[in-house]
Amino acid sequence: MPVRPGRTVPPTAPTPYRPRPTAGSAPRPRAGAVLTAALTLVLALAGCSSPPEDPLDQQRERLEQLGVSLGIPAGFPGPASTGVPLGTKLEKSGSVTVSEDGTVLENLDIEGCVKIRADDVTIRNSRIRCADNQRVIAIDGERKNIVVEDSEIDGRGSTQIAIGWAGYTLRRVDVHDVLDGPRLGSDVVVEDSWIHDIVRQGKLHPDTMQSTGGTGIVVRRNTLVVTDRVTGDLMNSAIQLGAENDSGVLRDVLIEDNYLDGGNYTVNIRTDDGIEDVVVRDNVFGGHARYGQIIAGESVTIEGNSLARPGTTGSTGSTGSTGFPGPTSSTEPDATSITVERKPD
Repeated sequence: MPVRPGRTVPPTAPTPYRPRPTAGSAPRPRAGAVLTAALTLVLALAGCSSPPEDPLDQQRERLEQLGVSLGIPAGFPGPASTGVPLGTKLEKSGSVTVSEDGTVLENLDIEGCVKIRADDVTIRNSRIRCADNQRVIAIDGERKNIVVEDSEIDGRGSTQIAIGWAGYTLRRVDVHDVLDGPRLGSDVVVEDSWIHDIVRQGKLHPDTMQSTGGTGIVVRRNTLVVTDRVTGDLMNSAIQLGAENDSGVLRDVLIEDNYLDGGNYTVNIRTDDGIEDVVVRDNVFGGHARYGQIIAGESVTIEGNSLARPGTTGSTGSTGSTGFPGPTSSTEPDATSITVERKPD
């Protein structure tokens, strides 16, 4: 080979000796083939093993057990199915005022209160802890399409009302430690939510829900327990309805498929003029009202409601640590035990 001036040619490395296979012997496998076989074996073994456990499963199980101990019948909302979903990472925030239509508040830990002065607003996957105020979520003026879902509303034991007044939907929300739960104005839907641990201050008459007038109200598939689990105070009502506000109208109201407990009367519907088309149906009641489950005028439709029986989950007849009945058993709730008091309209 010609050599250019100034260039040094390195010596050629000797070829290592590799004996040829003798007749009848198998060829030596290549390193790549060995690695491929090893990976195939590892993957096969991995496929045979059980899938990794969800790290949130234990938390879910504890929340489900808490619901049982609180006496919430099976299938109704409770700590495992309401509030901020497990695993959600929240960003700290102070009080919020929303003034722009279409705003979405998501994944927030709000230490303060929320004012809504816009339409089409969504609050999702958030916790709101608001103390010493009139409303945790204040909807100002005539608003529409306000949605609060998969969130927690905490009144810190001092805020009067969870949310009010009109044009909103509450879905899968955990509401607690307020003096009154949601205030139901016109065009309101509350569904699949858990409202509990209501607080009494002075001579107030706390309710998990109240309306003093409105149209187009739906309350369905909720757990509404107004009784103070610590003191045993039955409070006023799980649902208190009337038409005593300026409009003097309560119309087109549906209360269905809820679990309701506590109160003097668990559902108390006044006989004000202007009340019409109110339906209370297919609800399950606990047995802890002072006077009875329902009191209402003759014009209110009341049908298909029943009384929860002590559950059979765990020990038979167990009432849990709170003294409240456990989940409903496999037998049908007892419709004959509902106490309904009718008043003349």
